[in-house]
Amino acid sequence: MDKITHQVRAEHWAKIMNECINSGMSKTAWCRANGISEKQFFCWQRILRREAFENSQNSSLPAIIGSDQEMVPTTQGTVSFTEIKIPSSSQSTASVFHPDLVIRKGDIIMEISNSASDALLSRIGGILSAA
Repeated sequence: MDKITHQVRAEHWAKIMNECINSGMSKTAWCRANGISEKQFFCWQRILRREAFENSQNSSLPAIIGSDQEMVPTTQGTVSFTEIKIPSSSQSTASVFHPDLVIRKGDIIMEISNSASDALLSRIGGILSAA
């Protein structure tokens, strides 16, 4: 496949993947509902991820930034940062979640439900013991 054909197909699959992500459905369910081959979907996902990683390692590529971003020079090129706005607690709606367990360690507060899996609880224990 030549470079131009690959680029066109990659853009096509990137749009498909964005539609899938924005649907809120699982990838498998979305593929089935839209008549997309799961094998092709996951193959192109792997290809696009690999290319994105390779491009991120190539410091000669130009950085793309928006008006709300700033550029920070580093010893290995330029890094782009963007601000992520998190609503303050006064702006958020009241939580309907009622934890069965609350763990406090320093500034960290974890609220855990009885429905938490053993694997999750094990990982939380590992994180807390490392902190």
